[in-house]
Amino acid sequence: RTRASFGGPKGEGKAMADRQSSVLLLALCIALLAGHSFAEDDGGMCTMEKKKTCSGDTEGEDAAKTEGAGHYSEEANKPAEDESGNTESLPMSTIDDKPKEAEKAKAPYWEGLERMHIACVVCNDRAPEALVMMKSGVMFSTSPLVFHVFTEGDTDAEITKEMETWKDVKEGRVSLQFHPVKYPLGEDAKLWRENFKPCATMRLFIPTTTDIDAILYMDTDTLFLAPVEKLWRHFRKFNSTQMAAASPESEDLVNGWYPRYARHPFYGKAGINSGVMLMNLTRIRKVKKKQKWTKEIVKIFHKYRYNISWGDQCILNIYFHRHPGRLYSYPCEWNYRPDHCMYGVNNCGISSAKTPKVLHGNRRSFFDKPRQPYFKSIYDEFVKQPANNDVDAHTFTAAMEEEFKSVSEKDRCLTLKKHMITGVRQGAMAVASRKRKLMGK
Repeated sequence: RTRASFGGPKGEGKAMADRQSSVLLLALCIALLAGHSFAEDDGGMCTMEKKKTCSGDTEGEDAAKTEGAGHYSEEANKPAEDESGNTESLPMSTIDDKPKEAEKAKAPYWEGLERMHIACVVCNDRAPEALVMMKSGVMFSTSPLVFHVFTEGDTDAEITKEMETWKDVKEGRVSLQFHPVKYPLGEDAKLWRENFKPCATMRLFIPTTTDIDAILYMDTDTLFLAPVEKLWRHFRKFNSTQMAAASPESEDLVNGWYPRYARHPFYGKAGINSGVMLMNLTRIRKVKKKQKWTKEIVKIFHKYRYNISWGDQCILNIYFHRHPGRLYSYPCEWNYRPDHCMYGVNNCGISSAKTPKVLHGNRRSFFDKPRQPYFKSIYDEFVKQPANNDVDAHTFTAAMEEEFKSVSEKDRCLTLKKHMITGVRQGAMAVASRKRKLMGK
């Protein structure tokens, strides 16, 4: 059996075998005059019981679906299209009243956008801090995100339990991958693991332990205050030799840490801070054989391990001192730290036109209210926020201003207050605007 066409021509019926029966012919004429239609069904005749199913009205269509009589198929029932792909200009009899499942389930607004990969190393008690960092990334982004967490022990279960409740994880825009903490074969893992912070040196071996093309590495004590996409776009500014990007350790060449205290070579005039770092892993893996990334990193560690103070960061400084052409440097607002304001000097040049984009609470600044009240207040407000990108800019910044009321007007980072509020408001509004645009609103 084939499904009856909607709005098709009237059937002519099966020729009557006995044309001599005038009674039957008269009955047939009466039936035609009464509006009975014919369809391609048993014998081509539409009976009274099948009238609704064959006639083309939507009630009959529903009946065919319900009865499962073999007349209805999703493929056969697709609306016809004119040459422009528009169904609205066609006769209504060819269009289903009821929307298809494919039409109901619209493509997510992030479909087709570039997927961004963010990596962090989480060991010991750093899971809560890492979750707040990842939450800030979710809040300040509209593109798909994949968080790569390098960890050990039960930390993965702790992080998973929390992130499973996040709206953007449930909807599929944000995903999570765990990777084990491991060091090169033949190396003393304990020696590497305990250098500086637990597991921090693991980030040096991300290129050889994953097959990802590129990542944004973030220390766990960082917060996004602007769209992640803006930082990710710096990849496009790399020249043909650059494989990583970082910001200077200091803009103050006189008081900067590396010029004053380092006992090893470092990048440029002031060194780099590696807490926020773009890494083109494909280029890193393609380094010439004699200068293989892992091989050189291991050699640097064993040569300078008694002279380095900041673990993986110092090793990276030595590496890029040797290969300065492989590093791209972005400005300090993408890695704003207490050092930029705590000495009473705005040495990052923060202003209403140049606001902090990533806040880095190094040296436990997010947990030290007496010494870094602004950093602590901002972190506390992120803890309270829901993990989604439906951030209301004005409500969020109003809450931050309330937090700031307890901070002394004599605080050395006072310049941060006004520009931080401005920057967060601008960042949240940019995310909301882009999301509306993507959703076609």
